[in-house]
Amino acid sequence: MGVSNLDESIEDTNVPYLEEILNYLPISAVDKEDVSLYVRNITNLISVNYRYEQYQFAYFGLHLLYMTYIYFTVWKISKVIPDRYKDATVFARVYNNRELEFLNIESIFQYSLVPEKELPKIFKLIDLDGGQLGIISGLVDTRNDMAHATGKFEIPNDTEFESRANSICTSIRNIHKCMTDQIKSWYQDILLKYCSGEFESYIDDNDFIFEQMIQNFNLSVNELFVCNEMSIRELTTANPIIRDKLISFKKSLRIYCEN
Repeated sequence: MGVSNLDESIEDTNVPYLEEILNYLPISAVDKEDVSLYVRNITNLISVNYRYEQYQFAYFGLHLLYMTYIYFTVWKISKVIPDRYKDATVFARVYNNRELEFLNIESIFQYSLVPEKELPKIFKLIDLDGGQLGIISGLVDTRNDMAHATGKFEIPNDTEFESRANSICTSIRNIHKCMTDQIKSWYQDILLKYCSGEFESYIDDNDFIFEQMIQNFNLSVNELFVCNEMSIRELTTANPIIRDKLISFKKSLRIYCEN
């Protein structure tokens, strides 16, 4: 019953940038941990605190979503460009010399063992520039500073909250922009495999979209839109044998996104 009441609070609250940030997180994540429940609980926390004008605590929740987005993006990089990811993690530092098998991540939350300002350096692989990496570090420092007992709140009102939430959302947008080519590369590869019959057990395009794209690759709403908006003209020209299947799937994906 408690969760239900919190969910009702969400409907009454219009938290700046929250919906947009959620659209960058997986639609239906597959992970060792229950990511959907985790995100839902944090969303409840943000919404309730914002509603009752506890803006700093609401901000802490936004930062948790921000780091969750970063973890999932690093994981996707590990799947799309594994060799470069492997090279980038050779000398990665882990808290207290704990062991972390970067090539065998069972849960994206294992990335929390890596210092929060160290892990995003992997984004150099997708050409995120030094200025944006500095912004990520700055956001981590800001959150850390607020977590200390100083006797005052750094986010006293909704105007300040909106400004700081915008900073988080802008950083996510910039990371997403740099990931777009990697998402398209992954989508092109799996699309060609599917249309060539490598996933012959699927008879419904919608099942393939949900299980292989949304779940297995943890696609977000915005990443799914990247796939939907990608032109397949060159693919149909280069692969005339499966041209009709490519066009048919393109239509199925468009309808799926519209719904």
